[in-house]
Amino acid sequence: MDGSRDYAYYNKHAQDVNLDDITSSERNKNIMQKLRDGDSDFTSLYIGEEERNDEDDEFIVEKSDDLGWLGYFVGESKRLGLLHMSCNPSPPVCLLEGICRNRSIQSLEVENIIVDATFIHLAPFFGNNSNLTRFMLGCLRMGSDLCARNFAMALVKCDSLTCLCFEVSADGGQFSDDAFNDIIFPALNFLPQLEKLSFEDHYIEGEGYATLGNILRLGGMGKLRVLDLISSGVNDAGLQTLVAGMKSCQNLVRLNLCGNDAITVAALRTSSDFFQSESCRLESLNLASIGIDDEGAIILATGLTTYKPLKHLNLSQNDIGDEGIAALVSGLTIAANTSLETLNLSENPFTIAGVRSLSTLIQSERSCLKLLNLGWMIDGDEAAEALILANALANNTSLIHLGLGYNIHKEGEDTFSRLLVTLLASTISTHPITPSSQLAIYMGNILT
Repeated sequence: MDGSRDYAYYNKHAQDVNLDDITSSERNKNIMQKLRDGDSDFTSLYIGEEERNDEDDEFIVEKSDDLGWLGYFVGESKRLGLLHMSCNPSPPVCLLEGICRNRSIQSLEVENIIVDATFIHLAPFFGNNSNLTRFMLGCLRMGSDLCARNFAMALVKCDSLTCLCFEVSADGGQFSDDAFNDIIFPALNFLPQLEKLSFEDHYIEGEGYATLGNILRLGGMGKLRVLDLISSGVNDAGLQTLVAGMKSCQNLVRLNLCGNDAITVAALRTSSDFFQSESCRLESLNLASIGIDDEGAIILATGLTTYKPLKHLNLSQNDIGDEGIAALVSGLTIAANTSLETLNLSENPFTIAGVRSLSTLIQSERSCLKLLNLGWMIDGDEAAEALILANALANNTSLIHLGLGYNIHKEGEDTFSRLLVTLLASTISTHPITPSSQLAIYMGNILT
């Protein structure tokens, strides 16, 4: 139900309107009640056509729900911090007009179909809500380039926004490539306060990343701390222009390129040079699932040799073998790097030789490793691998989490983890150094 009325009408009847008459379910009624009463515990709201987790904050829209009243109560709320809209068709104007009066929402998430006029109606919300710091757009289908222009115009009105995320499912898309190149990316020049920019499963072709790289190079987002480009079609040309731009981002501490398998050795060489530059401040680097082989690992290790600030490195689900592992260990131990806290090497095809190389890193006196993920190594001599790790762990006082793979076992024998624990216990009994008492060993991968 649209339920469009003017604000004066809603304001006059807000306290005496019968909530049973304007809602389709008991849960929707309770949500309206909490919004009307200013319930201090009601801080998040999901509006959509389908249930997600069957939670009390999910307003599932039916025909008999008056969305004009819902918009009014959202607009009047002083407690609401997170609003998620997943509407198909696009949210009605009466709902959007009500939302625009809200000043408490800090995070807005919009999914599903958006029409050209949606962001025209939402523009006042972006311009007037100084508490809004995060906006996520996760729509399957967008309108025309006019919709992109309306979105950009609304976006630049918000001078409090610090986090902007674009998320798309594998079977959908958002704006066209031209819209991103000519409208969306240039609008980022007007968001100098932005600290996080994230794209996930959003393939941008053409000159998109070149445009973004130029914006970074010219200082358009000087406060940017996090850049996530997850499975977003970054190729060699795109990464090279982004790296050139990142040299101007003195505050950038996290880069996530997971899932961009079009990146080759050529672009990794450019990235390696970036690590050796004085402008690089990265503390977290995610290069999972981009097809790095031994050659790529060797090039990457060259850049890490003199790079000290790195704390988190994810190289999981690549094609790194023993030679690549040896090069990485050399780069992380022989060099000045004493800051690395998490290292994820799961699902790489290294063998006992790679484990032997890693033992050097584990027992290095300068090691700060707290989490090491080795899940899904190639099956080999489990007893020998366990002994190597046990001896290394006995000389390590920093490691807290060690992740192993589900497939590291042989039928009729002890699991690798049980064997390792047994050997570690016997090693500790004769060794003067005591490993961290918090060390936990996992059969499987640890999320990093």
